[in-house]
Amino acid sequence: MKTATERIYETMTKNSKRHLRKKPAGDRFFKGWRRRHPIFLFLAVFAVLMGLFYGFAVFTPFYKRDFLLSYLPFNARVSGAILGFFGQDITVAGRTISSPDFSVEVYSGCDGIEPIALFVCAVLAFPAPFLRKLPGIIAGTLLLAILNFVRVVSLFGVGVYFPKAFLFMHLDVWQALFIFFAVLFWIVWLRWAAQNQISTQHVSS
Repeated sequence: MKTATERIYETMTKNSKRHLRKKPAGDRFFKGWRRRHPIFLFLAVFAVLMGLFYGFAVFTPFYKRDFLLSYLPFNARVSGAILGFFGQDITVAGRTISSPDFSVEVYSGCDGIEPIALFVCAVLAFPAPFLRKLPGIIAGTLLLAILNFVRVVSLFGVGVYFPKAFLFMHLDVWQALFIFFAVLFWIVWLRWAAQNQISTQHVSS
């Protein structure tokens, strides 16, 4: 009986070999390297994708001027609606959520975009068919976006009732939790993709 780690590594190796068969026959060095080192290939592709994301976020005017100017107020409105549902006297103006006792502003970095990008790049870097990547990308993105609403709402509650703990919860607890959940969702998808790959192979054989 193979462990989950062994099944995942086996899937990475098989999928890497399958992709190699579609390449021209000339690059023997890279073909052999990819076959022997699928984990290093995954890490290299992941690093390139994350670099592209940060390049887009830093150097593209659209990201800051258009996307964030719409997405940050959207986060504030949804979080404010949730807080209002739980009985808080909430006013939302732009990306600022206010009550008589506390106010918080949703800045870039408090929007969940980086953990979502981390998750999406990890899924895309894994050598699996795109039809297995797509459900993971959609589900993981939605779950992490919802988790960010939970973060904003919980931090607002901490600011109202435990103001001295706000910075600790914001900078230490929630940042670590968000990365943890992004990695956890990726591992869950990874095991699903590997198990689905093995089941498909058994059926086809």
